[in-house]
Amino acid sequence: MQLTEVPEYLLRRSRERRAALGLGTGGGDAPPPGDVSPPASEPGPPVAAAEAPAATVAEPEPAAAVPTYVAPSAPRSGIPAWMLPVLVILPFWAIVYVGALAPPQKAENLTPIQLGARVFSANCASCHGANGEGVGEFPKLAGQVLATFPNEADHVKWVQEGSQTKPKGTPYGDPARPGGQHVVKVGKMPAFASTLSPDQLNAVVLYERETFK
Repeated sequence: MQLTEVPEYLLRRSRERRAALGLGTGGGDAPPPGDVSPPASEPGPPVAAAEAPAATVAEPEPAAAVPTYVAPSAPRSGIPAWMLPVLVILPFWAIVYVGALAPPQKAENLTPIQLGARVFSANCASCHGANGEGVGEFPKLAGQVLATFPNEADHVKWVQEGSQTKPKGTPYGDPARPGGQHVVKVGKMPAFASTLSPDQLNAVVLYERETFK
């Protein structure tokens, strides 16, 4: 039996079809028995080229997660720096403010005699004695005031001017006084016109005239 040579284009088409189907070439170029290939003038349906497998795209590694927790900074007092001087001054300001709103203290309601007694104790008793008895070389007042100054205005003037500006031996008071007129012996009585108010001066004169008659 004479073998007929298989055309090259048939062998090539067979190989391409087997390759498309994922089959091996089988080690030979002849088509399997019974395979009747169409003649060259009648090409078969086009064989779809094998689709290349899709390239695998490597997934990027996930970025390192950024921690949402932030370490706290050093503790703060919460008080601005400019407030510190204000906080220091505030207590003193509060004291002044409360003192300004406080009602003024009422002046003591003293009678002229009471006021005169206070002025005498503070300014005159150290020399004339608490009871007008006189201390040392200073003259006593008890039993002598009205005899020396029968006129109250002369008494007021004497307390106003004092004896420091008068030479020793200067007479003062009523010249008709029994036993003779008084004279300056020490000359240390200050002028109270510059240290006592008119009310204080009149009150102390009244006190002396009422107490040391």
